[in-house]
Amino acid sequence: MRGAEVSKNWRIFLFFTLMLVSLIAMADEMRPSVLKLIQLEDNRWSVLFKQPQVNGRSINLRLKTNCVAGTVTRLIGGAALQENFELDCGGDELKTIEIDGLEKTLVDTLVTIRDINDQETNHLISSSRPVLDLGTSVPAVPVYIVLGVEHLIFGLDHVLFVLVLLYVVHGWKNLVKVITSFTVAHSVTLGLASLELLTLAQAPVEALIGLSIVFLAAEALRGDKGYVTRAPWVVSALFGLLHGLGFAGALAEIGLPPNSAIVALLFFNIGIEIGQLLIVILALAVVTLFDRLVRARPTTNPLNKPAGLASSQTLTTFIRAPLYCAGSIAGYWFVERTFAIFL
Repeated sequence: MRGAEVSKNWRIFLFFTLMLVSLIAMADEMRPSVLKLIQLEDNRWSVLFKQPQVNGRSINLRLKTNCVAGTVTRLIGGAALQENFELDCGGDELKTIEIDGLEKTLVDTLVTIRDINDQETNHLISSSRPVLDLGTSVPAVPVYIVLGVEHLIFGLDHVLFVLVLLYVVHGWKNLVKVITSFTVAHSVTLGLASLELLTLAQAPVEALIGLSIVFLAAEALRGDKGYVTRAPWVVSALFGLLHGLGFAGALAEIGLPPNSAIVALLFFNIGIEIGQLLIVILALAVVTLFDRLVRARPTTNPLNKPAGLASSQTLTTFIRAPLYCAGSIAGYWFVERTFAIFL
C-alpha cells in the first residue's frame, strides 16, 4: 500500500512539473552568443561576434570596448548573425568588454581571447553582469561547465525527455540504472561527434529527439503494459546515444578551444550531468515533501468519503494529461524539424 501511495504522489508531482515545462516548451532554445578575439600586431584585434536569432530576427546585441571598431561585415546563416571586424586600441590595451543589450535577454556570451603569444582564455558574460573587466576577471568555474548546465536546463526537449522517462521508473534501483545508462550513452556520442569521429547532420537528429519524446510519452501512457517499464535503462541508453548527438550540435555552435578541446569537452559534459542531476534531485525533493504532506492530511472527511480527488478515474485523467501535452508538443517539434530538413 505504501508503494502505491508513493507512486501516486510521484505522478501527481510530475503532472505539475510536466505541465509547467510544457507551457514554456513552445519557445525556441536560446543558445549563447559567441565572441572570439584574436590579438594582432600594434594592439589590434580580429573580432568574430556570433549571436543567435529568434524567429529570423536578431536580438540586437552590440559589442562595446575601450577600443575603436572598424568596418563591420555581416553574414546571416542558419539561426545566427555573424559579424567580423577589427578593433584598434591605439597605444592602449584591451581592458573592458561589454555586450550591450544582453541584460534584456536570457542569453550568455562565451568570450574566447587569444593573445599575441597564442595563449587562450575563456570567459562568460551573463545577462546579469554584461561587462567583463579583463584586468580583474578570473572565472571561478570553468565556463564550459556553466554552458553545459545551461544547455541541459534550457534545452526543453532534453528536460521533457528526462521527466517523461522518470514517469515510467519504479524504485531507486531502476532510477540509478536509468540515470547511469543515459549518462554513459550520451557521453559516448557527445565525445565522438565533438571530436569529429562521428559526423551526422544535425537536423535529422533534432527531429528524432522530438520523436523519442513522443515514443516515451506513449509508452508511459501504456503503463505496465509498455516495453519501457520492463527495462527503462535499456531505452534510456538507446535514446541517450541520440541525445548525445543533440548535445554535440549545440557544442558545435559554441566551438571548442583548439588548444584544450578535450578539457573543454569534459567540462561541458560535466555541466550536462550537473544540470541533469539538479532536475532529478529537485523532482525527488518535491515528491518527498508532497508525500509527507499527503500522509499528514486526514484520510476521511466529515461525510465519511475519501479525501482528495473525486474518483480514481478523475485521478487517472489528471495524471495522464501532461503526458498527452508533452507528447503533442514533441510531435509538433518532430513535424516542424522534419519539414526543416527539406526546406
